[in-house]
Amino acid sequence: MKNSHFAFLKLLILIFSLSLTLPLHASQQAEFDEEIVVTATKIPLAISEAPGLIQTIDQEEIKENNTQSVADFLNNRGFTVSTQGGDCSVATIRLDGVAANQTVILIDGVPVQGGTLGEVDLSYLPLVGVEKIEVVNGPLSALYGANALGGVVNIIPELTGAPKFLLNLSGGSFSSGRAGMQIKSEDWGLTIGGNTTKGHRPHSATEGFHLSAQYNLAKLHDDFLKIYSGYRTKNAQIPGSFPGNQIDENFFLNLSGKKGLGAGYGEGKLFYQTWDNSYEDLTMNTQDSHLSQRWGTDLSYCYEGENHRLLNGLSYYYDTFKSTTTGDHQRHEVGVYLQDLWDLNDYLLLHSGLRWDQIADLSALSPRIGVIGFLSDRLNLGINIGAAFRAPTINDLYYTDLAWNSYGNPNLKPEKGHKLEVTGSWRSSRSSLSANLFQSHLNDGIVWTFADGKYMPENIDKLKTTGFNLRSDYNWGPVITSIGYTFLNKLGWDAQTKKYNRDLNVFGQHRLNLKARATLGKFNVKTGCQFIANRNQQKDENWQDVAMPDYALFSAGLQYKFNDVLSCSLDAENITNAVYEIHKNYPMPKRNFQFNLSYHY
Repeated sequence: MKNSHFAFLKLLILIFSLSLTLPLHASQQAEFDEEIVVTATKIPLAISEAPGLIQTIDQEEIKENNTQSVADFLNNRGFTVSTQGGDCSVATIRLDGVAANQTVILIDGVPVQGGTLGEVDLSYLPLVGVEKIEVVNGPLSALYGANALGGVVNIIPELTGAPKFLLNLSGGSFSSGRAGMQIKSEDWGLTIGGNTTKGHRPHSATEGFHLSAQYNLAKLHDDFLKIYSGYRTKNAQIPGSFPGNQIDENFFLNLSGKKGLGAGYGEGKLFYQTWDNSYEDLTMNTQDSHLSQRWGTDLSYCYEGENHRLLNGLSYYYDTFKSTTTGDHQRHEVGVYLQDLWDLNDYLLLHSGLRWDQIADLSALSPRIGVIGFLSDRLNLGINIGAAFRAPTINDLYYTDLAWNSYGNPNLKPEKGHKLEVTGSWRSSRSSLSANLFQSHLNDGIVWTFADGKYMPENIDKLKTTGFNLRSDYNWGPVITSIGYTFLNKLGWDAQTKKYNRDLNVFGQHRLNLKARATLGKFNVKTGCQFIANRNQQKDENWQDVAMPDYALFSAGLQYKFNDVLSCSLDAENITNAVYEIHKNYPMPKRNFQFNLSYHY
């Protein structure tokens, strides 16, 4: 069976390679409209002007994918999504090999990292109502402050605009079912949905619910004032050697606006968020509860001169925590930032930024500088260097669990890192190619260690990560192909040898993702493959390092469009029934199917 996997994989690679070598002169002559992105600079820019490696996912791609959560979609897109299996598990993204809490997650430009862990569970963020997802590889602390060493993921909703009604219903393996509905008008919009599953292994049932709404208080040309609010919940059974039950609830209320002022414009965001989590440990027969709240604001002004686009801003967060394992705490965060985009001439764009953050009694200064060279109207090259940091979480500082003999460390320092990257991209109306080559360093890494009979975090880790990302898309009529490849070499510092020789490629040194979809009349056919290799240094049940086996996953799907508004689809995941684990002792789902019915008016 393994040989058949790799034979099929070789065939797919050959097909994709041939597709990328097709003549491009027709597409080179065609006119194309450059995509506008905002996450890389907080300023709307053509994607060729934005620094860093940027991947965008539009509404059309989201609609055709048929996945229901942000986690599933990003995983199928080839990003490193860490999960312990199925809907019951927390799913987090890791950019360029960094930890999940070193990547900032935004929803409509508002950071949603909260609670005590500093991570965002992407498994219960729905795709219904999402217009676009922008993923920018870091470091971006010069704009976004703490936790942006890996980069930023911005989930941009579309809840108002041209009137629309959308209804999705799906069901499939493991007694799973999902429903999602969106109603949209020019001034208001509403999304609602839920999901349920018995899970792919014992004690892994999950159910969830989400509701969000938006209302435009005012809108005139580019100026706007809107209110956006929502509620999400997830109730999951946690399987494994230490089973438990977990309930997560999140409420948010955002007020955002934009107003033209003088030679530029001002933007403001005011928001309130709550995260309520409870966990029942069935092994120890204990129950923990955690409630955190955030009041925050981000105010900025962008001056648009002849050769300069100057952005300055101020952010302030006030967090409160009530937890059975950390106690009650509060924390203030203040950030001041400045960014300049300077058009040196028709061929060079210099970007620079600087941000100062004060988090409780910790402070950090995060610079960033780079240049983009435009070799043609379709080809550009860039070089960027920047610094980033991660502040210790409330868990890192104050966690206390007598049953597991675990204790936080209030003397921790922030993790600090820097990254150098070279980027390049080529785009036409029918194809695109983007890549980055990078090396990052992390100092004072926070690691939970076992010593003197107890677990405690310490600033002892030093990491060096070298790698590159490559993505290419080609549209050659009825068939669209894409290939994505990531290479990572993540090494930890060995204090005895005084060298970077600890292999920490936990989630794979090589990641290859292949996708193809074709339109044949009323039918849409898609297929894909994901191959992960060289996974090392995971812990087994005896807390020993073990190498994890390589694995290949294959998927396929068929959609039929009855008319312009009604369609159905059947999707199959892991069609070769591969047995694999992302984390040791947490088996992932075997072959599974999903049937989807969609009404879009």
